[in-house]
Amino acid sequence: MKKFLARVVFCLLWPLSLLPMGAHHFFSAVMCFVLRRIVRYRYSVITTNIARSFPQMKYGQIKKLTGEYYRYMCDLFCESVWDLAHSADAVRKRVGVSKVEVVDQLQKKYGRVILIMGHCGNWEMVSGMIISPEDRTEDSFASHPVYMVYKAAESKFSDILFRMLRMHEYKKFHSLGEVVESRQVLRHALKNKDSKATYVMIADQNPIGKHDPVVDFLNQKTYMLPGPAYLSSRLGIPAVYLRFDRIARGRYHIEFEKISEPSENRGENYVTEKFAQLLEADIRKNPVNWLWSHKRWKRNIEPYDNNISK
Repeated sequence: MKKFLARVVFCLLWPLSLLPMGAHHFFSAVMCFVLRRIVRYRYSVITTNIARSFPQMKYGQIKKLTGEYYRYMCDLFCESVWDLAHSADAVRKRVGVSKVEVVDQLQKKYGRVILIMGHCGNWEMVSGMIISPEDRTEDSFASHPVYMVYKAAESKFSDILFRMLRMHEYKKFHSLGEVVESRQVLRHALKNKDSKATYVMIADQNPIGKHDPVVDFLNQKTYMLPGPAYLSSRLGIPAVYLRFDRIARGRYHIEFEKISEPSENRGENYVTEKFAQLLEADIRKNPVNWLWSHKRWKRNIEPYDNNISK
């Protein structure tokens, strides 16, 4: 029944997604007004996160950034609907990519690469980094499976719908690979250890972590998700930071930066700490370009936590 309902939602979204980007941005403006002025969706969460992350900001600056964030958040949703029915080439025109050779060279050397990103840009359009089939060479990471790692939603319906939408993206971009649930990624990587592949992991932080690594992040001690660093260290897979910047409304840019490779022997904690540093630098450069509406610091760091980075 849930699969049937997911298909119904997919079919209902399709004709809406056929509209041009301008129409979707109009819907976004209406949604923004409702969520910000009437519903006040997670207003206290957004303002608290911003205030704690930027203690030097004055009230007027926080209020201005909050308003910009609401517009950005609504744009994300509406642009993701637009992405559904539009071609891979149309998406690529809105998502520029640079320094892709960083990934290609590491994959050629090690066979597999982990791309670590935060909730920046429009992560639902991350497939825009996959070049067209006619431009791919044997050394292009896009010539091999690209696996999107995600955490299963508590709602079975939401989980089915996400998988359906993501697999639609794979088919549209003629990309090998599939979505992999985070609890299964280690088993998946071990099973496919002799195959070239790229794993994409969103790993901002773990708001309810207890024994996860802790870093200084946006002026706060923060639990970070350990998965990417553990996978990189355990299996000897190089880690690359996927920078996803919003350069204009409906326009994005992806850039790759190496974090570490196995031959450097930097240790597991280095990947987590370096990722946090790169992500924080990007957030400070473009503060609106991050998902502020999540409760990212649900737990205070307890004194007994002995894994805090110095």
